[in-house]
Amino acid sequence: MIEQLKRNFPLTLYILINSLFLLKYGSRQTYVSEYLIVAVYFVFTVSTLFFLGKSGSFNHNLRVKGGYLLVSVVVVISAIWINVSIDPNNLQVDRWSAMEVTIENIVNGVYPYNKQDHLGQTSSNLPGLSLLGLPFYLLGDVGYLQVFVFIVFTSWIFLSKRKAREKWSILILLIASPAYWWEVFAKSDLMSNVLLLVVFIDFWKETYKRNTFKKPLILGVIIGFFCLTRGIVLIPLTLMLFHEFMKVRPKIKVWFLFGIGISLFFLTFPILISLEDFAIVIENNPFNHQTKYASKLLIIGALIVPFFLSRRFSSSGPIFKISLFVLSALLLTTLLLNVFEEGFEKNIYGKAFDLSYLGMLIPLVILSVMNLNNKTV
Repeated sequence: MIEQLKRNFPLTLYILINSLFLLKYGSRQTYVSEYLIVAVYFVFTVSTLFFLGKSGSFNHNLRVKGGYLLVSVVVVISAIWINVSIDPNNLQVDRWSAMEVTIENIVNGVYPYNKQDHLGQTSSNLPGLSLLGLPFYLLGDVGYLQVFVFIVFTSWIFLSKRKAREKWSILILLIASPAYWWEVFAKSDLMSNVLLLVVFIDFWKETYKRNTFKKPLILGVIIGFFCLTRGIVLIPLTLMLFHEFMKVRPKIKVWFLFGIGISLFFLTFPILISLEDFAIVIENNPFNHQTKYASKLLIIGALIVPFFLSRRFSSSGPIFKISLFVLSALLLTTLLLNVFEEGFEKNIYGKAFDLSYLGMLIPLVILSVMNLNNKTV
């Protein structure tokens, strides 16, 4: 029974998260009931997965590869068109402007976390996330980050050792996700952050398998960067690294920690030299913002649990699945507590809970739905 629940959980969560997005944003039109939209989406998703699981059309490798690339190009063009067409100043989501304000102030040598974005809010962007958005800020629109991440993610899936059916399934599950398209329309960076993280973990485990610390300095530099993008990345990274870190030789530990130190120093240095006043830092810092929507006790628990679950994983699959269980426990518990206190309507249709946080689970869900034997689980 428990094993069956574990197998069905990722797909159930995929449908649940996307259905909540459809309920919230489907209610803003008057042509069709949002509940009918959710029902149609449920049938479409289940039917698509059934077709992918049973279809024999994946035997023609050349055609499959060409189709994968064609669909990816169409999505990239569509995302670029959406990005160009939408005036970001009309959006009631400030993720793009929070990133833009943070980058602009860092570039100008000004402390960024007490400056307001286009909705009058202050930023929660950590320095690594700002570095990630810098090239697109210089291009004139941080929204292109989502296009870049989609290219990176789909390219890696295409080049990975997965079977053709699994590659197609991952691509289709991503582009069939309303939560993903919300990310594109809102010029958000939440899901993009996680997509890059899963690419890194998947690449590293596929390349180095059971010898994760083969290149400790490079690994440390990369880990330091990801740790300064968003706090939730600590969950999969702890699962991936802690157990093996405790087993490796002291010399490797030192090089790894030195690599992390290099990243932390260079990423935080531009902010440290712009500090205005200690009291301002206490009141206005990114950690206050990143932890304000969930119970501090839940957050601490979610960060501690991975230390006990970390193992020597030979592939990325178990890391993604365990990360999904831990992170979904944090987010779904927070949502349920909010619903209990303030009601379903305020949390789903209103602003009592930010549904976009659930979108962070989608990359983990998609890669957990597919196992290495190319079957849905």
